[in-house]
Amino acid sequence: MKNVERGQRLKICRTMLKKTLKELGSTHQVSIGSLSNWESGSSPISEKNVHKIIGLLATEGLICPKEWLLEGTGESPYLYVSSPHSQEKKDSSFNLTTQFLFFKEIESFKKVHPDMLITLVREDSMMPFLRVGDYVGGPILPKTAYKKEQGNICIVEVNEGDVLIRQFFMRDNKILLLSQYPTVENNFLLLEADPLKVAPLTFMRRFWE
Repeated sequence: MKNVERGQRLKICRTMLKKTLKELGSTHQVSIGSLSNWESGSSPISEKNVHKIIGLLATEGLICPKEWLLEGTGESPYLYVSSPHSQEKKDSSFNLTTQFLFFKEIESFKKVHPDMLITLVREDSMMPFLRVGDYVGGPILPKTAYKKEQGNICIVEVNEGDVLIRQFFMRDNKILLLSQYPTVENNFLLLEADPLKVAPLTFMRRFWE
């Protein structure tokens, strides 16, 4: 059952890329049979080949966290750039080895710092300071420390899996989140309930310049 579920998640990734098995296989020298077997669950997505799959998806412009692909937990996959194989963008920075090391670094950092909230920038809310595709993080704060972050950029987990990066304010014991980019959805948000987590932004890792 687990193999089938992993295969279904892999198929979701391929669908997000709008690629057929043939297109994906021929571009990356992976047999259509292997891809098909992974998606159907007849062959397991093991620890040995999961990094190959993640790297393959990354070169097509899709970030797929290992824990999501294997277990369905954590952050969902996210398209961050056009495929480097397209005519519009062919850039040496999308070297597979570079991407693999980058994602391994983020994975390792998460394991070493479980007390930190680490997330991918998914929108332009804090442009030009932060870009889509950056990784940001900070130490998770106790509620008593929230007021000290007035006006600072914070990472706020509003609901499970729903993370926003905004300027942080407190008014009448309610949290107000502001975006620097007015066209972003929820650019002015007054929370009705306490968020699950709040962390000041203390580090940023940029994948490409």
